[in-house]
Amino acid sequence: MRRILSLLTIAVCVACVTAPAVAITESDTGMEYPDAIAFDCGGEELALVATGTGVREKTFLKVDVYTIVGYVLEGTTVGEADDFMVTLDVPKRIRMDLRRSFSREKLVKAFTDVIDKNYDSQDAFSEDLDTFLTYFTADAQDGDVLVFDYCPGTGMTTTLNGDMKGTLGQPMAEALWTVWFGRKPASGGLKKDLLSALEG
Repeated sequence: MRRILSLLTIAVCVACVTAPAVAITESDTGMEYPDAIAFDCGGEELALVATGTGVREKTFLKVDVYTIVGYVLEGTTVGEADDFMVTLDVPKRIRMDLRRSFSREKLVKAFTDVIDKNYDSQDAFSEDLDTFLTYFTADAQDGDVLVFDYCPGTGMTTTLNGDMKGTLGQPMAEALWTVWFGRKPASGGLKKDLLSALEG
């Protein structure tokens, strides 16, 4: 009897260890992301939860450019403002997984065109924007991974294929978040998808 109980205990433990992690799936591409991640902010490990995931498409042929997932501090309350994710001063992340190759110029333009639409004046982050654009020195490649992390009191870091480029201020983080969450985002449908996992 003891042997049977021992075997059952082992089986249960193995099942616990090997249970698959919960994932959030981008429906069109099948790309999976964790629904929660550990996030280091100022030396403190925090839990971030997925806000949603989506795919950016271009042209009438609907070519997949990248899949994307957003994360925000667990327990964050959904704001009433249309662009609440932009000014939300809590730990948050955006991850882009490129699905095609294109020029460095197109990548830079994809960021700056939307930022331009959302701001009458860029004085608060113009120098940081110039620095941000220097991070991209080569053409974008299929499979590239871009991660943007924001930590209050520290700023925004940019990581390209595991290589952290630098840290910029909060105004630049807000400017970048307008690309997906602003009043005039790159895609209204994508913005909706990126907020679909939040409750509120």
